[in-house]
Amino acid sequence: MEWRVEVLNDTVRSELDALPLELRARLIRLERMISQIGLETLREPYVKHLDGKLWEMRVTGRDGIA
Repeated sequence: MEWRVEVLNDTVRSELDALPLELRARLIRLERMISQIGLETLREPYVKHLDGKLWEMRVTGRDGIA
């Protein structure tokens, strides 16, 4: 199964764009990992299933958590 990461809406996109560079880079890396191996393989602490097709992506860095 091929996985694809989507942003919920423009508000979320703006919040992602406002993150520090390090956290954005980690999210991009995580997105690539999801595309390559899938969500079930990653699991926590990287991703958490919320409901239906909705999953939460988590990254940490010097500037905090995103």
